[in-house]
Amino acid sequence: MDALEVIPPRDDPEKKPCADVYGESQHHSLTTSTTGMDVVSKVLDDDNLLREIILCVGFPTTLVCASLVCKCWYHHASDRKFLSRFHEGNPSHLLGFYLEDTDDPSVAAHFFPMLPQPAELATVIRSARFSLDPHRSEMSDMMGCRNGNVLISLYDGRDFTVGVHSPLHPERGLAVLPPFPELQIQDGYFCGMNDLLLSKEEGDGLSYIYVLVESTMERTKSMVHIDVLRNGDTVWRRHLDLATDRFLCPRFDPKAVLADDKIYIASAQRDIVVLDLMGSSISTILLPQGVEYGDRDTTLARANNASGVYLIHAKKLELCIWLHKGGNWLLVHNICLREMVAGLKMTGCEDENEATAPLRINHVGDYDEFVFLEMSRCALHLDIKYKKLRKVYDVEEKDRHLGDIHPFMMIWPPTFPTLKNDYGNAI
Repeated sequence: MDALEVIPPRDDPEKKPCADVYGESQHHSLTTSTTGMDVVSKVLDDDNLLREIILCVGFPTTLVCASLVCKCWYHHASDRKFLSRFHEGNPSHLLGFYLEDTDDPSVAAHFFPMLPQPAELATVIRSARFSLDPHRSEMSDMMGCRNGNVLISLYDGRDFTVGVHSPLHPERGLAVLPPFPELQIQDGYFCGMNDLLLSKEEGDGLSYIYVLVESTMERTKSMVHIDVLRNGDTVWRRHLDLATDRFLCPRFDPKAVLADDKIYIASAQRDIVVLDLMGSSISTILLPQGVEYGDRDTTLARANNASGVYLIHAKKLELCIWLHKGGNWLLVHNICLREMVAGLKMTGCEDENEATAPLRINHVGDYDEFVFLEMSRCALHLDIKYKKLRKVYDVEEKDRHLGDIHPFMMIWPPTFPTLKNDYGNAI
């Protein structure tokens, strides 16, 4: 066997040693990394582009997290004009609903989450305190939900007061509103309706409007008294007294709606009474042609951008939605629910049994976003934008009927941390 031939290495001037090759690779990697960082820095230093990026985060919780990155991001995320843009593209999310047993006021309303939820909002629901059981002994009924707050009527055996429960802030206790102002009813007058309590977002909290109507015994004239409790105030203040030469006959259903400093109250058979808080006036709107108030088949909802009020009317398996704007009614949706209901395969909802399973409106969300319907001992949720109907609750056998649904929305605007003088440039 021939001896192995040892071949000496060739000196190739074009080929560099391994160490040099590694060094060049490392240098190229650092250069690429630096270039990438420069690109990212240019993007994040562009205020206009940064705002567009933050607009895409989708949830108010993520918006708060973005504000914690640095002062610059904080100021962008918490800017009022930016928040307005953000909310236009990302409306408040429905976290769930409270179901109130209207037959037994001793039973506290129970919260049911809307599932599934995005991970960000699922975390919010898990950390919240929705239970109203701690207030059951003094609670008479649930009055509704507004912007992350639950309003409940409290009775101590002598007087009624209103409690405000904040499920998304478990550290807060139950806040109690000041007692309602007392009204000395005029001679020859009587209270023609139960009092109304309405609320609106103001600053980082709520303001409340209390409405009481008294009418003459002959039912020919009425006087409307309006008191306001501004966010942060401790006493009610008389805002307005409105007199009219007609008898106001507000209905208990549908419920009154406050939109753009106007209160819309269902009245008589085909009227909506409008109380203009800024214009100090009373006017009347007639319902659309052919529509009358029936058995929970008609309701009102506030419209966005101060454009007016929505009217939602159910007839058999059809849902019609009008917007009152510029003095006229505009039909914006005409939704046939026949195929959607058939797809749910609920007992008693077959076509031939429509008369035995009437469609009723239980609650409608603000801005015409969703409607809670009841049919055949079931609660249904209709997403108006995407025309999707799903069953969210079955009435238990022990209960006579569904009860009242109170939707609970994600709070808006979000609560940002306090910016201190020593707030660092980054966490």
